[in-house]
Amino acid sequence: MKQKNTFSEVLKELEETVKRMNNGEISIDKLGETVKDAVKKIKLLKKQLKETETEIEEVFKELEEPGKGDAN
Repeated sequence: MKQKNTFSEVLKELEETVKRMNNGEISIDKLGETVKDAVKKIKLLKKQLKETETEIEEVFKELEEPGKGDAN
């Protein structure tokens, strides 16, 4: 897994891994490694979601503060 992948790219990789697992395309020899990699991707996605949520909350807080968020 590359470090600078976008959320969408990592999610697509994870979806492909799940599909391969469901189709029995991953050998038992590779299953442990594949699951570990999938968990890393899930953690990365959760982190990115949390960071985005925090950013959005901060934007809305600015809108609620008097004098902030005004166009003028």
